[in-house]
Amino acid sequence: MQKYIPTDDQIRTQFVTSLMNYFKIEEDVFLRSHIDELIRPISPNRYSEFLRRLSSRDFSYKTGIEKISLIAHELLEEERSPLELEAYERAQKLYALMYDLRRSITDERNREQSAIERFENVRFTSIKEAGSVEPLLDALDIEVIRILTKRWIYDYVSLDRGLFEARVAHEYTLLLLERERKQTQPSIAAPTKRVLLRKSK
Repeated sequence: MQKYIPTDDQIRTQFVTSLMNYFKIEEDVFLRSHIDELIRPISPNRYSEFLRRLSSRDFSYKTGIEKISLIAHELLEEERSPLELEAYERAQKLYALMYDLRRSITDERNREQSAIERFENVRFTSIKEAGSVEPLLDALDIEVIRILTKRWIYDYVSLDRGLFEARVAHEYTLLLLERERKQTQPSIAAPTKRVLLRKSK
């Protein structure tokens, strides 16, 4: 008889249940979903380390969910490569900027244009920190915005932060990987130039 091996999803579901029991968190579909989202990026083989850190730390005045969030964040930072870490940090920065921009635009009263039209008309290359001449967004940020589209950003930035940051971090990761690949790829131009110079002598 074949041995039953639970899937990662089943293991994570059981781990969420264990965490809720550990902190005496009442069963609630929204709280369960939130905890699941917090631990989703953590590999199941690190769950024992997760519990070890939870039980060995003194988290004064922290709720159960806050403790789970802190440990999940720690483990996630340790698992990320420098490239993934940069993608995640950029995604967080873009989320904060786009959330504030959307909120300020929707708070405005304008009968001539809808909020989404005003959002789409913003020149993101011109956004600067107060008192600074340097743009807040660089070429990589602008390329991610172009890929996602302003409409997608407008629709999702206020709906689900986790989903927004995951999708944005994914796009940053792909672009950063592409940039890294181009930087490590040997240049064909220089050897070709040397050959041409030899032939001309």
